[in-house]
Amino acid sequence: MQACYIKRYGNADEVQVGELPAPEPGPGEVLFRMEAASVNPVDFKIRAGMLRALQSYRMPAVLGNDAAGIVTALGPGVADFRVGDRVAARLDKARMGAFAGFVVARPQHLARIPEGVSFAQAAAVALAGLTAWQCLGEVLRAGRGERVLIHAGGGGVGHLAIQLAKGLGAHVTTTASAASHDWLRGLGADHCVDYRHADFTRECAPFDAVLDTIGGDTLLRSIAHTRRGGCVVSVGDLPTPEVAAEFGKPWLAPVFWLLSRRPRAAARRQGVGYRYWFMREDGAQLAMLLDRLARGELQVHIEREFPLAQAPEALRLSEAGRVRGKLVIRP
Repeated sequence: MQACYIKRYGNADEVQVGELPAPEPGPGEVLFRMEAASVNPVDFKIRAGMLRALQSYRMPAVLGNDAAGIVTALGPGVADFRVGDRVAARLDKARMGAFAGFVVARPQHLARIPEGVSFAQAAAVALAGLTAWQCLGEVLRAGRGERVLIHAGGGGVGHLAIQLAKGLGAHVTTTASAASHDWLRGLGADHCVDYRHADFTRECAPFDAVLDTIGGDTLLRSIAHTRRGGCVVSVGDLPTPEVAAEFGKPWLAPVFWLLSRRPRAAARRQGVGYRYWFMREDGAQLAMLLDRLARGELQVHIEREFPLAQAPEALRLSEAGRVRGKLVIRP
């Protein structure tokens, strides 16, 4: 099968497209033919080896973390899916493998794609949508009337988070380039701040909850302008100690304690809750997001589609930033 993979960690030149053996489903696994996959920032972080302390991969490692397609084979013990089902998944972190002709997934990570939802839409919403939903619903617990700040509203996570937060009844402020403001207001943003020319801390602060996708100084300033008793979650900074346990590597907790000390100390001084979030695979939550797509309650913006042979170009574009919504890979 054709696949996009790396043989070692490194820069963008390490990404190759070529022939690899197709995977076979083991016990409790589902094999599907990839019809669409999507590009996420975690893909180039994995390629660069930035996450190998948490999760290392056997080489050659097929890249890609979410995909959609048609089930072609079932491993022993799989009862919930059938050959021919249209499915999507945020794949197992320990395996990934979305940028390939055939993909293996665990049934608990899969969701059937409803009528009216395309493979591209299903793939594009998986990782980004789950990230947004878990941050808003499980960490921030955003609710009616709360003032929620979402950074980088034009990105994959951001534009979905705006819609989901609005659906929860929140008052949504987002940072984005001026060119995206009309689009983001159409998705539900109440207030848009041009990060190039305006200061979000002077526009609508203080906030009850913040979803940070950037990290660094942006995260620290967000914490400083969150009300006492509020909460901040980041998917753009460095992991906090509890992430080590989530990955089964408790010996990394002291390292993450040191790496995350600035935002944790800032949150403690401000009297707000703070944590880093590494989203988890969840087929039931993905099914809910796909149902919202089918009902028109959620939109996913696909900026551009690439054939699998051009996956390295898509990864370079993602790493460069400034992508509105999502990039999708086709077979």
